Amino acid sequence: MKYQLPYDFGVKGLWSEYYEPKGSHIKRIQKLLKLPEKDLILAVCKHYIQHFIPSPIQNEEKYWIISCFPSTDCSPVRVSIWFPEVFNIHLAGDYYSHGEGLHCMIFVHTDYWDDTLKKQISGLFPKLYFAPSYRFVTGIDQQLAIFMPLDSYFDFVSHEVVYESIRVHNYELSLKGKTPFKKGHNPEFVRYIFGDVSVLDEI
Repeated sequence: MKYQLPYDFGVKGLWSEYYEPKGSHIKRIQKLLKLPEKDLILAVCKHYIQHFIPSPIQNEEKYWIISCFPSTDCSPVRVSIWFPEVFNIHLAGDYYSHGEGLHCMIFVHTDYWDDTLKKQISGLFPKLYFAPSYRFVTGIDQQLAIFMPLDSYFDFVSHEVVYESIRVHNYELSLKGKTPFKKGHNPEFVRYIFGDVSVLDEI
């Protein structure tokens, strides 16, 4: 690992009960649950939040948000830290994805990605696509967007260097400040992801 950073990952404690349930949030969750890939989506989102968001419970709606079918496009899921998105699940044909079904975009830290690693990962995941031109001015300088079919996610992040490069990217981005997009956060979706199905009855 290149950096010894004082980050803390993992879901520790209980999600806050203090939020105002919204009917629009519930309808978006219900829309997602109609997708044939719903189980995979929920599993991927749970893993991403647990492993790649710095202190997710403590920083929820402060430094990071997750939206379900955000108003800006038709992507089922988007995760943002501070200003830019760091992860999304989208339909094939959107962004840089080709083929069929659902795909995902993951930002990684370029300090970990030399040509050897890129060649190795490309050999393991032939449908994976590096998109260095997909950048956010509000991101960090070392951002690299990688697109792949959603069903490649778990194998992709199981690589030790890949795993660390995502964590470091997200930690460094979280240091930039608090998110201004609190209204875009779907707290009901987070709680549903982590097993509280009763949120669908809140409205």
